[in-house]
Amino acid sequence: MSGGMKFDQGKQPWFAMPLEVLEPLADVFAAGELKYEIFNCLLPFEDASRRFYDGQMRHTKASQIDPLAIDQELLEKYGVTVYHLAQVSFNALLRLHNALKEAENVENVPQGPAD
Repeated sequence: MSGGMKFDQGKQPWFAMPLEVLEPLADVFAAGELKYEIFNCLLPFEDASRRFYDGQMRHTKASQIDPLAIDQELLEKYGVTVYHLAQVSFNALLRLHNALKEAENVENVPQGPAD
């Protein structure tokens, strides 16, 4: 009996990513759902790169001395524990997400007739 077939060559590999490192990031997404609404972060943002970079730097400053510093605003308003350093990752990820979406939209813009 031979082994089963699986046509997964060239597809996104996920196994090497340990999910435990994503738990603090999942907390940021869950806090965003409480503060805004689910998937709000995936909506288009005006000046997204600058805004997510600014957020990234604010949270970097808040975690500069203590990498386990907790966002007190989210703790006090929503009762959730979220690390500033996880929010740094979130903002970097959303900055990348928006840049990729913008590049995708530029690539998919219909071109007029050639002169």
